[in-house]
Amino acid sequence: MLNQLRPVLVHRDKIGYFAARNFRVLSECLTEYDAFRNSLIEKYGEETKDDKGRPIIGVKVDSPNFQKFCDELAPFNEMEHEVELMIAKYTDAIGCLSGEEILGLDWMLED
Repeated sequence: MLNQLRPVLVHRDKIGYFAARNFRVLSECLTEYDAFRNSLIEKYGEETKDDKGRPIIGVKVDSPNFQKFCDELAPFNEMEHEVELMIAKYTDAIGCLSGEEILGLDWMLED
């Protein structure tokens, strides 16, 4: 959901407002999950270089530690909790969003 909101954060209209607020709420809800996931990346990851040659730590799919990483993270991926999101009307999206953006944000839109 966060990745679907990113492209519309630049909007200076109702959709941008809804996107910014929902982005903040979702980001806050993911704080503990991100911390846990990052600790597993530190635990099972290997140092590589990004496209600018800077060192980064990541868990590659072909790593022998990848399955351990996935196994430890799996219970947290399945957790659900209620999040109070702002819902916009489809009519608010007309003229503001492309069809592709509307499909991506369908969870945030209602009739």
